[in-house]
Amino acid sequence: MSENKENCNGCVPVLTDAQAKHEASRCLMCDDSPCVAACPASVPVKHFIRAIRFDNPRRAINLIREQNVLAGVCGLACPVEKLCVGACRSTDLTVPVAIDKLQHYAAEKELASGRKGKKSAGNGEKVAVIGGGPSGLSVAAELARLGHKPTIFERSNRAGGICSYGVPAHRVPQKLVAGEVAWVESLGVEIKTGQAFGQGDLESLDKLFDAGFKAVYVSAGLQEGFMPGIKGEDLDGAKNWKQFLNAFSAYNLGEGAKPEITKSVVIVGGGSVAMDVASAAHALGAREIDIVCLEAPNEMPADEKELKDVWELGARFHTRTMPLEVTGEGGKVLGLAGVRIRWKEPEKFIPSNAEKIEGTEYWLPGETVIFAIGAKPSEMEKALPGVKLTGGGKILVDDETQATSRAGVYAGGDVAADGGATIVKAVAEGKRAGQAIDAYLRR
Repeated sequence: MSENKENCNGCVPVLTDAQAKHEASRCLMCDDSPCVAACPASVPVKHFIRAIRFDNPRRAINLIREQNVLAGVCGLACPVEKLCVGACRSTDLTVPVAIDKLQHYAAEKELASGRKGKKSAGNGEKVAVIGGGPSGLSVAAELARLGHKPTIFERSNRAGGICSYGVPAHRVPQKLVAGEVAWVESLGVEIKTGQAFGQGDLESLDKLFDAGFKAVYVSAGLQEGFMPGIKGEDLDGAKNWKQFLNAFSAYNLGEGAKPEITKSVVIVGGGSVAMDVASAAHALGAREIDIVCLEAPNEMPADEKELKDVWELGARFHTRTMPLEVTGEGGKVLGLAGVRIRWKEPEKFIPSNAEKIEGTEYWLPGETVIFAIGAKPSEMEKALPGVKLTGGGKILVDDETQATSRAGVYAGGDVAADGGATIVKAVAEGKRAGQAIDAYLRR
């Protein structure tokens, strides 16, 4: 199936009406709907596809948004091969239905139409939402639908979280992100940007409750990228993915200067974020890109399509490798020393399970080394009195309600223990929390 590149928002192809209808006609309408079971947000896949098949994209997007307010974003950024599309492979179809492209199509049709969400009366309670990323947008939308008055406090210049300041625009166009954020606002959600939790009026949960908010949802995300704790990581030219992708996104949004990049770059990490870093580095002018990761090719957590895209950019992959030291001279990075590894136990892809193979040490040249090996939350303990945290600073929550240890306080997305991980999972947590907060406020 070849998308129409002329009908392209921000260089991401969109299906034509004819292509979408043809693709929708391939759906088997399975009774057990394995695609729905595989979707964290429980999007009614066969029903929205049926709506597209019968020329009703407006109904399709309404069905999707009932479960997932970031319909278009997730159509482009979800790891669909591991979720809905992957589940579709289990049917009698030789080639699975392009569920992601159909979802993106429906979202783009709505964006082009200029339609907005239906604003509720808003006679309910005031709820504060800390963080305007996927989970915060989702919980706010659900609360607004249920008649409450949610206010999102976002530390950046615009809402969207990782969709705005992480995922590169060649994967998810900012016009689409902005359109979905605007749709959430049209429900009656207030978004205040430039508002950092832990400061001023947002100094703590107590201040929010004193200001009249009856419940608080914390979805502040992970603000600090991990560094591995190896020699040389403080050299000029060594950085984490958060610093790099945030600067790259800010530049594309017209909010900052173009990030400097060297011709040769070494990236540490095997996930989707590492692939985003590679694509961004290439877009900025890097031409020698080496990717180092612990996993073997078939073990890497990055999406299949992203791996293929980066491979086609000419990146070199060094798998089953552990970084040992960032090397440099005169305070500046010159490269990365690494060593081959084997797993002590099979199917356990974590650093503590890696065993160095003696005699396999080697060195890769590169004036920039970027670590894409995870992130952690900012220090928030003082701002969250009465809320229990993990040893790593994440918020402990109830699996069914997203409730924390303090009454009236809920959390979701990456900042919650076992939360986030993917955009669609964060969205699902927000919707679930919105329903639980509504029940709490009406008790």
